[in-house]
Amino acid sequence: LSTGTRAAPADPDPDSDPNSGANQRDEFWVCRRSIHVDASREGTASCDEFRRGLRENHSEHEMEYTPSISGVERLAQWPVEAAVEGGWTGVDMHVNMITHTFQPTSLISPRSFISLVISADLPDGRGFVTVQIPLTCHPADSMPADLRQKIISSVPQNTIFAAYASVEQVVVLPSGELEWTMATTSDAGGSIPQWLQRSWTMGGVPRAVVGDVGLFIGWTARRRRSYYASD
Repeated sequence: LSTGTRAAPADPDPDSDPNSGANQRDEFWVCRRSIHVDASREGTASCDEFRRGLRENHSEHEMEYTPSISGVERLAQWPVEAAVEGGWTGVDMHVNMITHTFQPTSLISPRSFISLVISADLPDGRGFVTVQIPLTCHPADSMPADLRQKIISSVPQNTIFAAYASVEQVVVLPSGELEWTMATTSDAGGSIPQWLQRSWTMGGVPRAVVGDVGLFIGWTARRRRSYYASD
């Protein structure tokens, strides 16, 4: 696990945009790297299982193994591109709204993240990457009316719109093992202080990022057992 801060980009005209670099906070990034045996057995997962869990329907699967995720709404979808410039293949792109609900709900408002999700196979064919880019719903009149209504009808009451970005990559190493790398930055918004969001001790983003490894491997094992039980 490693952490670092990326300075917000300077804006040549900070008065031109309320979300300009002059008003943005520096980004706090968390990155983890784990090595896994490429096998369908307890304590690990095969390359195909990683692909099915993280490459396909990424957000929907994440909701199945992440306790705080209470809803995933597909807002937009583009046709899959077989190949694009640079050698990337199987490029899938869609927009999701992901809602997290926390306990106690009387004290912590739900958070909804609107993300552009892009996944593709690496040019060298040794793995895949999934990227999530935060989108904003403000100003509301800048988006189509049907999309705006879909967002309004899907979010829980008192939801705070937050921001989340991530880059995940799974590759097959020369040793035959699998390397899973994930980097993320986020801002929960509202009144949750940045120091709390960044704290390992207080259960912030770094602890959650590390915990996701066990959650995913455990979820994969349950799916595997369910598959063999029904076969």
